[in-house]
Formats: sequence, structure tokens, C-alpha cells
Amino acid sequence: MDPQLASTLLYSTIAGIATLGGVYLIFLNEEWTRKNSIFFLSFSGGVVLTVAFTHLLPEAFSINPHSFGVVLATIIVYYIVEHSIAIHTCKEDECEVHPMGVPAFIGITAHSLIDGLVIGVSFEADFTMGFITAIAVILHKFPVGITITSILVHSGFRRNKIVALGWMVALATVAGALGAYVFVKSVEQDILGLLLAFSAGSFIYIGASDLLPETHKNMNRLNIMLVLAGVVLVYLIAHLTGGH
Repeated sequence: MDPQLASTLLYSTIAGIATLGGVYLIFLNEEWTRKNSIFFLSFSGGVVLTVAFTHLLPEAFSINPHSFGVVLATIIVYYIVEHSIAIHTCKEDECEVHPMGVPAFIGITAHSLIDGLVIGVSFEADFTMGFITAIAVILHKFPVGITITSILVHSGFRRNKIVALGWMVALATVAGALGAYVFVKSVEQDILGLLLAFSAGSFIYIGASDLLPETHKNMNRLNIMLVLAGVVLVYLIAHLTGGH
């Protein structure tokens, strides 16, 4: 098997498993999961933003200097889509808007497809970038699993259906990654730069709009420490894998 395909498949599958971890943990201990999910958000927020600014953006600009506009466009499109269907990675009982189950499921599934695409595109650039990006995706997929499960429970879905829909969200990440592997193989370097810029814009929006703002709802110094720990983790992984 092609090493790039193997890596893409492995890490997108782990990301899917992380999503399912959030799904099943809600059913095992909903009170503990809701109480401590904020700490997962803090840590993953630090990782996601650091990957975007220290790896995805520099690589995108080095490949295609004209890719900056794609970053801005991605952030704007994310905002419009998310604002339209009110999907936020937050605790359901603290959301000001409670989206219905089906729109929430569609929005989060599309988000998971994009996460898979980001993984596939990053591995096309080089292994270190793919690995670091995959770690960032994996870390924020656990809160995604918690989110979609909370929304579906709140919307009155039965447990069996919630689990089935959770699996679909998880598999969407794998599907997106494999789709990117097939598609990106044939694109020119300039297009790859634009795709990396899209990936960076996705991470910036997720980190700055969805993850970190939620930490302000729990004024705990541990949140700050976990954000910084996420930043350090990215630099440590890059150093150990020989990346920049």
C-alpha cells in the first residue's frame, strides 16, 4: 500500500474513533462528560491554531503566494454556514440557539468531511505536516462527538439512532480523507497551495470561533495552561519528526 494512503487512512480512522469516543462517553457518564469537555476544547484550541499559523499557512504561501485570499474566504464561508444553521461546538444547555437534530447532523457531518479533506491535503504536502494536522483534527473530534450526541439527545432521538448517526459522522472524516487522497494526487502545486490555505482557514475559524470562546464560560486557570500545552505539543511534535 502507498505509504501516503496508509497514513491518510490510519489517521482519519483515528479521528473517526475520537468522534465515537465522544458519542459513547455521553451515554456512559453524561454528567462527567459535560462537566469536563471544556478542558478538551482548551487543549484542542491551542493545537488547532498553532498548526494553522506555524505549518499550514507558511506552507500554503510558500507554494502559492496568492493563497491569502482563500484563507479569508474560508473563514467567511464558515461563518455564513455556521451562523445559518447555528452549529457550535458547545455544551447543549449553554447554547443560546438550539438547532434541530437533522440540520445539526447535516452540518456536523459536512464539517467532518472537511476535516478528512484537511488531513488528506496535508499528507500530500509532506508527512510531518500531515501528522501534525491529523493530531489537531483528532483532538477536536472528541468534542464534536459530544456535541452531536448532546444535540440529538436533546432533540428526542432514540439511542440506537443516535449511535448510527454518530458512526456516520465518524465515517465522514475517513471518506473526506480518502476523497482528498484521490483528488489531490492529480492537482498542480499552485492548487495544493490553495487547498492548504483552505485548511488553514478552517482551523483558524474552528479554533478562534468555536473552541477558545467556549473556554470563557468556565473561568479556570487550567484552561490557559491547556491552551499553552496544546501550543507546546505542536512544536514538540514538529521537532521530533524533523519538521519546521
